[in-house]
Amino acid sequence: MLSNLASVNSRAAQAPRPYQPSAVNYHQPEALESSSDELWAHISSKNRVHCRDSIVTIGIVGTLSKGRLPASMSGSARSTKGCWTCRLRKKKCDEGKPACLTCANLDVTCYRYGPKPEWMDGKRREKDIAETIRRVVKETTAEKKRIAMKRRSQQQQSNGSVNNAAAKETTHATPPATTLPSPPQTDRSDGKGGHAKNRVSPLIARGPALSDFSVVSEEIDAELLMHYLDHVFPLQFPFYKPSVAAGGRGWLLSILTTTKPLYHAAISLASYHRQSVMCREDASKDWDLELESMERQYARALSELRQYLANIGDKNEARTQVENVDILSCLAMLISLEMFKGDARNWRMHLCAASVLILDIKREERAAEHASLSSVYQSALFFFSGVIGWYDILSCSTTGTAPFSKCECLDAALGYVFLDRIMGCENWAMLLIMDISFLDDWKQNLQISAQLSMRELVTRATRIERRLEDGIRDNSTRLNQLTNHSIPLTLGTGAQEPTHFILLITRIFACSALVYLNVVVSGAYPETPEIRENVSRTIEAFRALPGIEVINSLTWAYCIAGCMAIEEEKMFFRGLAVSSAGDAPTFGNFSKALAIMEECWRLRREEERRQPVDWRTAMNSLGMSVLLV
Repeated sequence: MLSNLASVNSRAAQAPRPYQPSAVNYHQPEALESSSDELWAHISSKNRVHCRDSIVTIGIVGTLSKGRLPASMSGSARSTKGCWTCRLRKKKCDEGKPACLTCANLDVTCYRYGPKPEWMDGKRREKDIAETIRRVVKETTAEKKRIAMKRRSQQQQSNGSVNNAAAKETTHATPPATTLPSPPQTDRSDGKGGHAKNRVSPLIARGPALSDFSVVSEEIDAELLMHYLDHVFPLQFPFYKPSVAAGGRGWLLSILTTTKPLYHAAISLASYHRQSVMCREDASKDWDLELESMERQYARALSELRQYLANIGDKNEARTQVENVDILSCLAMLISLEMFKGDARNWRMHLCAASVLILDIKREERAAEHASLSSVYQSALFFFSGVIGWYDILSCSTTGTAPFSKCECLDAALGYVFLDRIMGCENWAMLLIMDISFLDDWKQNLQISAQLSMRELVTRATRIERRLEDGIRDNSTRLNQLTNHSIPLTLGTGAQEPTHFILLITRIFACSALVYLNVVVSGAYPETPEIRENVSRTIEAFRALPGIEVINSLTWAYCIAGCMAIEEEKMFFRGLAVSSAGDAPTFGNFSKALAIMEECWRLRREEERRQPVDWRTAMNSLGMSVLLV
């Protein structure tokens, strides 16, 4: 890597890659937008934290504090120091860092505040980018209006149904009072083995139903819950196979049936998945009504979480560990839901809030409280902390920024989460990917201020490279030492030693991490020798897999290496995408990764383009911000 210093110096002055921000506000139903000032006050006072450069109120999960208004809303004159996107659009900029909220709200690329981009020369390239931004703004605005109009229409229909029902009740005898079927109340166990006051399983009937509709609704919810447990969860986490001695997945059923917002998020996710399967089987049917029903379920999940957080905020004391775990599990579920829906805006908000929660959970003064958690909540904490850590680390390649947290729960000396048991990749590889993302963020910040030392960059990168190579050598040794080279039919046998499959998965991530590292140091130039070598190593690691059953778990590695592929390697990556396309939909963004690659290759072929093109450039061109999981 040190031999590459000379070639790198010539590129040191280039502006950093543009940053694709996320939206900062939910697209919520109107009913969810009417939170009271009291809710803002009592939650903000206890849960306000700084997430990057935005103030995040955990009680509202990612919405900005009312105390901070963007400059574009303050009535001041347009700044001459705004981001290049706002200056191109001739709009006010709030000058937020690392990206402005004006761009985030419109879901457009923020080109930030560094040196003037080379494409801003008044010629064809600038006009093309301006037109792309105008198109995205127009589509985003139209989509928001469409959603608002649809919700108003649904609300009017709902009000009409209620009025008709009330009129009929005046002419008919009133039936006996009963409790409408609903998921369990959120007054749960204390997490230490005690029973909650209102713990009621949604699978248990509660007396005569008020109407046939309520019976059907309860049955559908029960079906969706089982669909989530039987089909959705195994698709999301194929490596998670806890042993019988560890209690299996019983903890998951327990927390689902005792945490109301989590329950609704799970059945909403199950509904989307089941409907996507049915759409494939009968593409000719009009699914608009089912889509509206799924959107209502999603809105219900958000509403329940907000109500749960409001109830916590009403208390005078701080949140308990049990409450933190409940919220963490809900946020992880919502991130999965956003990914399956294809929404690129909201997952960043959920992830930011969840990462802040993990920092609170890991505080030293929480140690005694953690030890007193019930086995159900300890399992939930282990699992969802790992999932959020995984999302946090891999999100960095999408955004070009450092992780929200340092993921200390993954450190062998400090933590308690083992990602190979959840996602199939050992911690050491993921922690080094995190280190690369910190290096990438460090480099971009110094580039903006023209203070980047290429010698220091290469020195830091060499340390990471050495640790990755050491890990790969150890990985190869362990693979060779296995006496039985057959792959278990069931992933994750519960054994203490890593399985052959996990070693292969870890190797793929480690080799693709070397591609990522060399892109950070040398730029996104596929012909660079170090990048060439490590793309080839990643391809060989993919070929070592005995099958493609878990290929969707490798989206990040697939996309990073594929975007740096040369012409003769492109068919391999296209072939993987074709092989992975089954009859049933899968979770994750594997299919989108191929679209990102194709766009990356297309942009690189353009005669006029002399700038480096990586996955972020391609995402910006496509107008998407994808979490590569």
